[in-house]
Amino acid sequence: MAVHLDDSRIDHDTDPDRTSVPITGWPLAALARLDRSGARGLVADLTFAGVLTRQAAFVLLAAVDLDVPGAFLKRLDIQVDGAEGIGLALRLRRARQIIGAAYDLDPDNVPTGFLRALAKVQETRADEPGFQPFNDPATYRRLFDILVGQRNSRRAQALRYCEKLKSSTIDAATTLDPLLLWPEILAVTGTPQRVEAANSMIRLIRDSHTSVDERSLVTAMRQSFKSLGVLEAFAKKALDSADRLPTPIPAAEGVRPLRTAADYREIGTKLRNCAATKIGEVALGLLVVVEVTHRTEDGSEMVFAASLTPISDGRWTVSEVSGAKNRRPSKEALRDVLMRLQALGAIIPGPAIGGPYSKSLANLLGIYRYAALEDALHPQAVDEADELLEAFEAEVAA
Repeated sequence: MAVHLDDSRIDHDTDPDRTSVPITGWPLAALARLDRSGARGLVADLTFAGVLTRQAAFVLLAAVDLDVPGAFLKRLDIQVDGAEGIGLALRLRRARQIIGAAYDLDPDNVPTGFLRALAKVQETRADEPGFQPFNDPATYRRLFDILVGQRNSRRAQALRYCEKLKSSTIDAATTLDPLLLWPEILAVTGTPQRVEAANSMIRLIRDSHTSVDERSLVTAMRQSFKSLGVLEAFAKKALDSADRLPTPIPAAEGVRPLRTAADYREIGTKLRNCAATKIGEVALGLLVVVEVTHRTEDGSEMVFAASLTPISDGRWTVSEVSGAKNRRPSKEALRDVLMRLQALGAIIPGPAIGGPYSKSLANLLGIYRYAALEDALHPQAVDEADELLEAFEAEVAA
């Protein structure tokens, strides 16, 4: 159905193809009340009206006290008071005039952009844009204030280019970080939870950088519009340049905490592991990777990646230690790496020394834990079979 921005008076509506579209939601009760109180046939007329006539009626219902409409009717030069006068106003005056009177403005000060926006109102259950109201009546005033009072802002610009408008769209435009005010972002932030997550994402990106180049972020945002998951793609692109990632382990001789996204990509290439894909987890405080260099008895050096995960009291525990291609380190190397990390404050999980645990007793009970990280520092955690298998693996690797 075509939308005409000058199609605004019921009595002059001559569109032969227009069909009846029921009115639903919060306006129906108020319109029925007007219909019964003197505006006879108003509901029926509005079901056949165009989108701007209907939307002007919704604006009126959201902004005007129906019990005392005198000031509103006076602005429209309607001489009849009450419900009958409101019915006459909706039949005889244009949408721009109705909206101007509802907001106590000269009709010429109601921008065409607001009328175009009204024609795009489409809540989730509406079949076509423009025919049903916003879910929240207060949205009409918030939209008007943005498009009129902030007409040159990024917020207004983003709303102008949205394909559909919902109450949640206007709410998102009001509360989103200015960097996120794009039509493509408004289209995917349809709930308060999603808006808060998007704002938290921006704070995370800023916290992960020593300084933020807003132009670079805008460029990353534009590139992300080509992806299906716009926000997800943007977050990944922005975090790719992070240079202030959190780490709980201080630097020491042979111990290098990874602090930048470039560090994670470097160790991923060096050890041929997936560290480069973990930057998001690192930024969220779910994971930290530390590069540890182990020196063997013959003076050669081996590099290992130690992964640490947080526990609820704020401390960090070592969860994995691996070499190139995620190979397990030797018993000697693993012990050296863990003891060095423990000295720097990391927690090493495992059975208590001096407790009942021993590897031979565990085997007797059918509990087999070959080369478990948790056993590395325990004096009773290795048996002869382990040593033989470790020697065999070392020979194969060589």
